[in-house]
Amino acid sequence: IAHSERTPPELRGVRRRTHGLQLWAGMPKALEEREPSFTHTGKPAIPEDESEHASVRVLVGRAWGMESPVTPVSETLYVDISLPAGGRLDIPPLASERALYAVDGAYRLRDKSMEPYVMVVLPAGDTVRVEAETPARVMLIGGEPLDGPRFIWWNFVSSRRERITAAASEWSAHQTPRIEGETEWIPLPSVPL
Repeated sequence: IAHSERTPPELRGVRRRTHGLQLWAGMPKALEEREPSFTHTGKPAIPEDESEHASVRVLVGRAWGMESPVTPVSETLYVDISLPAGGRLDIPPLASERALYAVDGAYRLRDKSMEPYVMVVLPAGDTVRVEAETPARVMLIGGEPLDGPRFIWWNFVSSRRERITAAASEWSAHQTPRIEGETEWIPLPSVPL
């Protein structure tokens, strides 16, 4: 996974708050060696539903009668949930595997307080209620299980360790495709595979 994160020139030096949450979705084994691709989907295209109790944006997948225009390679669920103080939302079993991750504010789940920056795996098949005493922003992440284990080292992910070793060698030898217009190159970390 090679990518470049840059601030546009007009925003450099401007004081602002930026949120970022990077997720890596595992590819099915049959698609691991396909050509890389990138598609940008702007905020106006993302479906959103707002009520007095919660605001829900479906970034990837289908939920609460909405479907994202983002096309994943396997069943994936990625939902941005904003809860006002006193807000609540029932989360049905929208995927066989689901987890919640709070990026801002604490919330309650089954009468337990959940702090920010902690991922909680939800029980399979259950509808759960999230409640916020103060404003909170929670990400719902889910999907179907992968077709086997995956290995990760630095920017490399594969179902085969030997492919990660080969990719690391290709990276070191500058034999990987470059991002158009990007001149920066980061060497491999010194941590062994």
